[in-house]
Amino acid sequence: MKRNFIVLNILLLILIGFQGIYAQEIKTDTVNITTSRTISIVIVRTVPRFILQLSGGYNFGALELSAHNGGFSRDDFNLGKSYCARNGYGFNLMGKLSLRQKSDFWLDIFSGFTRFQSDLVTNNTGEGRVGYNLFGEGAGLEYNFTPAHRIKYYVGAIALLSIINGKATGILDYDSTRYDVKINTAVRLGYSLFIGLEYAFEKNVGFNFGLKWTHANLLLKNTSAPTDKTVRDLNDLNIKPWVLYSGWKQFAYVSVYAGVSYYFGVREKRYKL
Repeated sequence: MKRNFIVLNILLLILIGFQGIYAQEIKTDTVNITTSRTISIVIVRTVPRFILQLSGGYNFGALELSAHNGGFSRDDFNLGKSYCARNGYGFNLMGKLSLRQKSDFWLDIFSGFTRFQSDLVTNNTGEGRVGYNLFGEGAGLEYNFTPAHRIKYYVGAIALLSIINGKATGILDYDSTRYDVKINTAVRLGYSLFIGLEYAFEKNVGFNFGLKWTHANLLLKNTSAPTDKTVRDLNDLNIKPWVLYSGWKQFAYVSVYAGVSYYFGVREKRYKL
């Protein structure tokens, strides 16, 4: 009996030992962990060295260019009181060249065409109608407040050489007949003052918008007596004795313009944050 008891104890110890071995077994799983890293890149564009600006706009006549009652007036036209054309439109081309490394001052070269008509908006043509063409060339200076920014604000001034001509048609004479008047080409000196902004929505392309005041015939005013009432000069100088169509008249107007700007010489620099 004692022997059998010893054998039984030995079997129990062996069984307990196997249970301990299985109880301490460790299972290992392999887990793949992917690490991602985000890198921020900042793109910095340099200031353009040259800007080509194309724009078009609407013009509002001022001073003696503004028509009487919104239309053509035979008396104002004949007596030299007004150019009798209030509304117009125009197209401009301007090249801008940076003058300093910080690009705050720019040299502006300007070329443009402006058309004024007494019947562009109103149909008040009972006494006739008149239209003027102005071809302008000039150069000036511009100051840019934010040349390195996407939105660029600027102001400037241009000395302007203006070539002005025109034609009046269907003028009601005092005997109820009608006649036309050719307005000979005149050369005048003036100026333009402007304020505007550009928004660069691409590296080489942007949008421009602005306001401009133009006084086209500040200097070189002249008046000559017409030999025929159907042909006249600009006659913007008041002289004595008075002659037909003559009077002190300012060819001045305000323009609201918008267009596209093209940037040249822009470089991109990339920085990692």
